[in-house]
Amino acid sequence: MTEYQKLVFAEQIAHTVEIVELRTGKTGVVKIFPYGIAVFYGADDGSDDKIITPREFNRNFKITVAVIS
Repeated sequence: MTEYQKLVFAEQIAHTVEIVELRTGKTGVVKIFPYGIAVFYGADDGSDDKIITPREFNRNFKITVAVIS
């Protein structure tokens, strides 16, 4: 199962999905939108945040926890 497939499943049951960028170890959260995957991680000023494709997500990020309320 790819990280993107895990994300699709996690979003169905969790209110927050936390991630880590594999290369840098920066942590944050992720959300799927119709126009791509929004990753909010790293710097508090938002400078690291971006919209990426499922392929980029699989290559660069790992889901660390799905927070279920």
